[in-house]
Amino acid sequence: MIKVLMIIVFIFVGLIFDWGGVHGHPGPGLSNFQGGQAFVGGFSAFAQTFVFAFYSYGGVELVSLAAGESASPHKSVPRAIRATFFRIVIFYILTILTIGLNINYQDPTLLTAAFDSSVAASPLTVVFQRAGFGAAAHVINAVLLTAVLSATNSCFYASSRMLLSMARAGHAPRVFGWVNGRGVPVPALLLSLAVSFVTFLSTIWGEGVVFTWLLNLTGMSSLLVWGTIGVISIRFRRAWTAQGRALSDLPYQQPLYPILPIATVILAVLMFAAQGYSAVVAEPFEPQNVVATYIGLAIYILCYVGYWVYDRFWVGNRVHLVLLMEVDLDTDAVWGPGGGARMREKDAAERARRDEEDVAEGKRTKVLLRRIGRHML
Repeated sequence: MIKVLMIIVFIFVGLIFDWGGVHGHPGPGLSNFQGGQAFVGGFSAFAQTFVFAFYSYGGVELVSLAAGESASPHKSVPRAIRATFFRIVIFYILTILTIGLNINYQDPTLLTAAFDSSVAASPLTVVFQRAGFGAAAHVINAVLLTAVLSATNSCFYASSRMLLSMARAGHAPRVFGWVNGRGVPVPALLLSLAVSFVTFLSTIWGEGVVFTWLLNLTGMSSLLVWGTIGVISIRFRRAWTAQGRALSDLPYQQPLYPILPIATVILAVLMFAAQGYSAVVAEPFEPQNVVATYIGLAIYILCYVGYWVYDRFWVGNRVHLVLLMEVDLDTDAVWGPGGGARMREKDAAERARRDEEDVAEGKRTKVLLRRIGRHML
């Protein structure tokens, strides 16, 4: 909640400052977007930002992992996905727009940020200070600390649960499928913690070198993950229809199918190629930049080929891809065939009954807000 409030305040303060609403501080207006400043360096420089964008956006898909463990995933998953969309629009796009409006790409605070990890170089702090809030640096420090702890907690949760699921499906050593009496996958959590220790290499080889490699590894891995999600989405729907199942039995129906997954795969390939192109044409040319760009792809291929070798020669499976008619769509399913329509009818009747009771008690505003929330979230 603290992070949300800070971002909302930042957007309001930044826009007011940009529009010249702060006394004695004429706002920049749209000056930072004029004269070609929005695309400095051409396409190659623009393509270099893809890895930073995916580094920031990576992990938003984990909302489905957390919501899927709820008691009613057919309600919580669609609600969480819609809420995530609005949060991306507000907390990512509007924040980036506010920063771009207020800070020029040649601003010295941005240049020193590469050599000084102090929060004083944060664009958020710069905007607050120029708007007359000099004590903002202390607030940013506190909020960043809570944000780091929150992000770390969610990453450990996601990685340990994924490893737990893989172990129980036979795709990882069985020991990682063990949980204690409170349902915590201790071995999987310890392995995730051990892998995170690689960040301490920054104290050996310097902050910039290790951070760049980890950033490229994380960003490009997120791009590969989303491209893979697009392929899996298409194959899942093909298996669903091939087995003669009704779309009404899906707890959540993907909008604009199959346009969205196809577009996801195409965009992933194009952005991956553009990222490599920007590394090759960069001046001066440095081979390590190309290696850093494709290190995520190398690990992706290594894991895939390694599992294929294990599956074929150790397990003995001759068919690598499961046939569409043999895809398991029943294990851990929310409901069986025909259950989707019955559950939705039951939920609709329950909502209608609750609305009628509130209307009878004179709570019409509450009913109206609830109905609006159903469509938005």
